[in-house]
Formats: sequence, C-alpha cells, structure tokens
Amino acid sequence: MVRKKSKSELNVAEIKYRSLLDRRDELNAEASVPRDERDTLNKQKRELIDKMQELKKKRDSLVAEMRKHKSKRNELQKRAKELIGLRRGKRRDFKTSLPLEIDNMRLEIHELQMKQETTSLTVRKENELIEGVREKRKELDEFEAMYEEQKKLILEMEGVDDTITEFFKKADEEHELVVKLSNEAQGIHETIVVQIKEISHLIAESDKKHQEFLKVREKADYYHNRAQEMRQKILSIRKEKRKEMAEARKEIRDQNIAARKALFDEKKLDEDAERALETLLKKGKVER
Repeated sequence: MVRKKSKSELNVAEIKYRSLLDRRDELNAEASVPRDERDTLNKQKRELIDKMQELKKKRDSLVAEMRKHKSKRNELQKRAKELIGLRRGKRRDFKTSLPLEIDNMRLEIHELQMKQETTSLTVRKENELIEGVREKRKELDEFEAMYEEQKKLILEMEGVDDTITEFFKKADEEHELVVKLSNEAQGIHETIVVQIKEISHLIAESDKKHQEFLKVREKADYYHNRAQEMRQKILSIRKEKRKEMAEARKEIRDQNIAARKALFDEKKLDEDAERALETLLKKGKVER
C-alpha cells in the first residue's frame, strides 16, 4: 500500500503561497507610489530641459546678433579715430599766418613799386629794385597758391569733421543695440541659471524616489521569489499526490483483475463438475 501525502500539507503550502503573492502585490502597489512620483519628476525635468534649450537658442541668437552690432560699432569707432588722426596730421601742416604774410608781401611789393616810381635811382639800384619786386611777386604767388590749397584742405577737413560726427553717431546707435541685446541675453541667461538649479533639484528628488522604489521593489522581488519556490513545492506535492493516486488506482485495478480471475476459475470448476456429472448419468453410473 502506497503512503498517502497528508492533505493538510498541500493546504498549508497553498495558503502560504497565496500569502506570499498577496504580500508581493502589496509591496508592488507600495512601490508604484515612489515610481509614479519619480516618473512625474522626470517628466517635469524633461519639460524644463526643453524650455531651457529653447532659451539657450534664443540667448545664443541674441549674443550672435549683439556681436555683429559690436563689430560694426568698433569698426565705425576705428574709422572715426583714423579720420581724427588724419585731420590732426593735416592741421599740423596748416600755416595760420599765411593770410597775414600774404598781406605783408603785397605791402612790401607796393612799397618797392612806389620807391621805384618816386625815387631817383641809379640803373644798378633800379635793376636791383626791379629784381627784388620780381622775387617778392614770385614768393607772393607761391604763398597765394599755398593759401588756396590750404583753403581746399580746410573745406575737406570740414567734410571730414562731418564724416567723423556721422561715424560716431552710427557707432552710438550700434552701441545702444549692443547694450539692449546684451541685457536681453543676460536676462535670459539668468533665467537659464535658475532653471539649471531647478533641474538639479528635480534630478536629486527623482534619484531619491528611484531609490525608494528600488528598495520596496527589492522586497517585492524577495516575496515573489519565495512565492515561486512555494509554487514549485505545491507542484511537487501535487505531482506526488497524482503519483500516489495512480498507484492506488493500479492497486485497485490489480485487485479487481485478480478477483475476476478467481471468480472465473471457480465458475470453470463448477462447469467441469457439471460436465462430469452429465457423463456419469449418461453411462448410468449415477442415478438422478
């Protein structure tokens, strides 16, 4: 007779298995709280990073535009300073005394001419006087030509002054744009710095929630593994019970076969006895 496994052992195992599954499910539900909080924090972090990236693009665009205007401003200031240097160099070449010198020369020539006309001179002295007048006239022509050239330069320098003023005016306009764009870029940059701090905070909080999730999930995995072990035990018990039942059925089947065989043998003996009796009756050896 095969020993039967106690039914209570299977019941205890099944109850333990269900208990382990329930505890696993409780811990999984508990783990879902920090997991969901972590996912929410990560979503906020991604949204904030997207906003920050857009702000960075805008800031970089403003900085690039500001640099263009800064370059224009510097170029205008450079050209204005170059013109100032040119103007100073040319003004150093100016002779402010030219008009007075020209007037003095004209007066001297006039005096020499009057002397020639009103004074009795020797031929040699008169020739010397005429030569002196000629030299003075030649010098006067040179001074007058120089003065005309200088007046042209003065007019040019007045144009240079206007150009210098225009350059500085445009440079100031560019500088105003530089300051405006720089302030806008700085404002956006400060917002980005604040967002970076917020992102760092979200990352730290997300990491905390993730660690909480892992800790509870580790417990849930422990109970899950224990439940799987108990399940294997239950399957083993059930397999053993099926084996015992199969053996029991086989034992009953063998007993039935033996009983039927024995019954068949007894019936056969009776039939043989009947046939022997009939034979004796026919031979008259036995009376009914």
